[in-house]
Amino acid sequence: MSKNVAILMAAGHGSRMDSEVPKQFMPVQGRMLMEFSLQTFQNHPGIDEILIVLPEEYLGETELLEHFFSQYSKVNSVLAGGEERFQSSWSAIQWFADRRDDRLLLHDAARPGLSSQTIDAILERMEAAEAVVTAIPATDTVIRVDGQLCLQETLDRKTLYYAQTPQAFRAGLLYDCFEQLFADGTFVPTDESGVVAHYRPDVPIRIVQGAPGNFKVTYPEDVLRINFE
Repeated sequence: MSKNVAILMAAGHGSRMDSEVPKQFMPVQGRMLMEFSLQTFQNHPGIDEILIVLPEEYLGETELLEHFFSQYSKVNSVLAGGEERFQSSWSAIQWFADRRDDRLLLHDAARPGLSSQTIDAILERMEAAEAVVTAIPATDTVIRVDGQLCLQETLDRKTLYYAQTPQAFRAGLLYDCFEQLFADGTFVPTDESGVVAHYRPDVPIRIVQGAPGNFKVTYPEDVLRINFE
């Protein structure tokens, strides 16, 4: 039977946060930043397993690993990520070479505002889709500039969305696309949907409405926006 697996992407180093530790480990309201979304996945009845992808050097932190396994019963594995996001994704995706029907929800650990309603919408959409991206409509005017920072074009924001996470895929689709990515060696993606769109343009990538509160913590002042129970 296929499973719904949350993959918490926590292998980044967050250089723009000016923090002594990677931002996903920063203490916020009595817990690590990454635990907000980890708890949401843990509590959701539709999520069967959780994988956590950490910086390689943190796999030796025994106390940290014991915390994950003891406090979050759905955590199945803690894996080492890579230098780039797509390398960290591949570290997790390889676990599903023989579980092609599973649905994988990859989520940024630095997005603490993930809601159960968003997970509901993703799982419902995935019943008839192979690829789903969480996104919200663009609210600002978006412009295209040239190399000299001169305006070239004002884009129609009615057709523009801001991508969020989770991004969800059938495991087999994602595995095959990432195999092609590493065999190719010429394409450098920024997220999983970019890999699927590049190597399987025939597969529709459906959109699920996200929420403004599902923002990504990037700068120190973003922490002040976090106020979740």
